[in-house]
Amino acid sequence: MFKNMQVPLAFFLMHTGMMFFLFPTDIIASTKEIHWLPIATGLLIQVAIIALYLKGIRYYKGHNMVRVLMRKNRWLAWATLLPLWVYIGALAALTVRAFAEIISIIVSSSMPLWHFDFMFIAIPTYIVLRGGIQGLMRLGLLIAVLFLPSVFFVLAASLQNIDPHYAMPLLPRKPADFAFLGHASYYKSLFVFTGCFLFMGLVPSYVSFTARGIFIACGLLVPMYLMSVYIPLMTLGEETASQLEFPFIFTADTIDIEWLMFDRVTMFLVLGLLAFILLFIAALIWQMENVFRLSVRNVRSGILLPALASVLFVVCLVIPDWKAVNAIFRWHSYLWGYVTVVTPLVVFAVGRRYVGQLQKEAP
Repeated sequence: MFKNMQVPLAFFLMHTGMMFFLFPTDIIASTKEIHWLPIATGLLIQVAIIALYLKGIRYYKGHNMVRVLMRKNRWLAWATLLPLWVYIGALAALTVRAFAEIISIIVSSSMPLWHFDFMFIAIPTYIVLRGGIQGLMRLGLLIAVLFLPSVFFVLAASLQNIDPHYAMPLLPRKPADFAFLGHASYYKSLFVFTGCFLFMGLVPSYVSFTARGIFIACGLLVPMYLMSVYIPLMTLGEETASQLEFPFIFTADTIDIEWLMFDRVTMFLVLGLLAFILLFIAALIWQMENVFRLSVRNVRSGILLPALASVLFVVCLVIPDWKAVNAIFRWHSYLWGYVTVVTPLVVFAVGRRYVGQLQKEAP
């Protein structure tokens, strides 16, 4: 049972790490009121995609999805895996670059950005090199024990200044309330809902988990999604929150606890979220390595991982500023749409056929 918890826990931590920075900005930008509606829509999309994906993975009976796809149809495998690999690589580079900018703004604007880029690539690469995916999942448990209490503490403390009237109205009254579906910021925010599920198709050969555990993790994420958006809204109001780059971080900075010896409660939150983000980047790097080794060539991890890390670092250096990061994120959303829809469908379809052939071959 303990081992079955590792993947759902990592799934929960990685989503939590991403949702408190850019996600509130995108949701608030996508609509003026009834912000729970775009969040609920994203959750429905998340559950539907993950349910289809997990159903397909279950057909493989513990086998890695890359091995099964390559064995069944190499052309279909490449049509699925090449965009997937490019997507994961681009996502890793964008995540590193985006959070280097964010941490630079929050922690130390005097330090060159490439120092943060290097740190956000070197640490996850070392973790994957030394421990593989099993070590990464065990590390997730340690990170949860060390940092989840501080994140929950900041979330609870941030409720002290809220005004529930800012959350009104709560019910949609006109078709315009669904206008977020035509807003680019909303589709950018969907990355937070579906950015972490792909690794589950690669881990069954190494770490066991259950679909029930993943759906429990999804359920536990619901209040986190709501708090990441509604706490800044109910503290600052929609007009003010919509003007801020990182509304939740700004709101956490307003917390005043007299008995606490630290001046900035935000640092507790940022350190915890940074640990979760490093776990996410490590998972992305491991996915890149795993897909490459199983579909292209079985290169030793000691050679392949440093090579992938070097390419990621160069790509991060090429991205000039925050404006470029946002522009690339928008273009990346098209690739996200393809991978998020096509990969679960292919995994499900091939899985059904795979099971059918096994039944025919059975005596």
